[in-house]
Amino acid sequence: ALQQVCPEIVTVGFAIGDILRGPALGGAMPELDIVATAPPHALIQQLQGRLSKGGLSMAHLDARKLQKSAVRACTDALVSAGGFKFRRSAFRGQEPKVTLMAPPGLAGLDRSIPVDFSVNCVSPQYNAALVQEVLLIDGRARDLVLLVRRWAKDRGICHAARGHLAPYAWTQLAIYFLQVGVDGGALLPPLQGYKMVNRITVKRGGGEADAKRGRKTWAPPAPGSPAACLSVASLFRSFVRFYAEDIDWHKEAVSVRRGQRAEANLHLMVHMIKPEGKAPEPGPAIEDPFEPARNLGTSVTAPGAQRLREELLRASALLERGGDLAELLAP
Repeated sequence: ALQQVCPEIVTVGFAIGDILRGPALGGAMPELDIVATAPPHALIQQLQGRLSKGGLSMAHLDARKLQKSAVRACTDALVSAGGFKFRRSAFRGQEPKVTLMAPPGLAGLDRSIPVDFSVNCVSPQYNAALVQEVLLIDGRARDLVLLVRRWAKDRGICHAARGHLAPYAWTQLAIYFLQVGVDGGALLPPLQGYKMVNRITVKRGGGEADAKRGRKTWAPPAPGSPAACLSVASLFRSFVRFYAEDIDWHKEAVSVRRGQRAEANLHLMVHMIKPEGKAPEPGPAIEDPFEPARNLGTSVTAPGAQRLREELLRASALLERGGDLAELLAP
C-alpha cells in the first residue's frame, strides 16, 4: 500500500516491550513503532499535488511539514488498502505520528494491535541502538529499561501527545540512573563517542566550554561487589526513589552522553512549564545523546509534570511497603 504513495519507501518495525502481552490501558499505548523512510526529494515529487491542495508552497516547505503530509498520505493508503484502522494523530510533538490499529495476522497475531506510524522518524532507531548497546555492557540495563517503560505505559505517563514523556525519554531516564544513581558505583559508562552496533554514534560535545572537563573514567563493578549483585527489582526501587527525591530539574539535566550529574549543555532547548496560578518553572531537561540540542522533555505539560511526581511517589511508597509487581503496574 505504501509503494503507491512513494515507490522509494522502506518500512522498519521496532518493538517496544512485548506485543504479545497486549496493549496497555485498553490500547492507548502502542507496543510497536513502524517507521517509513524515504528520501525527502522523492516524497516532495510524489506528494506535490497533495501539498498544493493543502496550500503549502514549495518555497516554504520544511522537513516537519513534509513529514506531516507524508504521514497523512501513508495513513490514507494503509486504511484504504492495508486493512489498518485510524485511531488518533499526534502532530504537536517533535516527531509527527499517528496511532493505527493493525489488522489481525500482522506478526502472526490473531488480534488487532495498536502501532505508532511515522515517516523519517529517528527516535525508534535511536532507542533500539541504545538498548542494544547497554545490553552488551550489562544485561540488567536492558531489563530495567523495559520494566521502566512498561510501568510508565501501564500507569499512563508515557504518551507525549497527552503531555507526558515519550518512551524514548524514559529510556534515557533509566540509563542515566544506572550511570549516576546506583549506590556502590555506576553500572554504565558515559556514552559520549560510543559507536553503536548499528553504526550510529553518540555525539561528542554539546556546547560545553571544555568537553573533557570533569569527565570520569569508568570501570564495571567488581564481580561479587554489592553493585554487581543488585537485582533488577532493587534497581527499579532505587530508580523510582532517585527521580522522586534526588533529581532537581532546576539544576540538573539528564545526559547519558556525559553520564554525570551536571547542568544542561549550553545548546539544549530550554523547556518551562506553567502550573496554574504559579510562576513558570523548569520542566524535565533530557538530552538526546544523538542530537544534544534536542530536549526530550518538551512534551511535558504542567499537568503531566504533576502526574509524573504523583506516580513516582506512589511507586516509591508501594515498593517501600513491599507491594508486588501486579499492584505496581495496575492501571
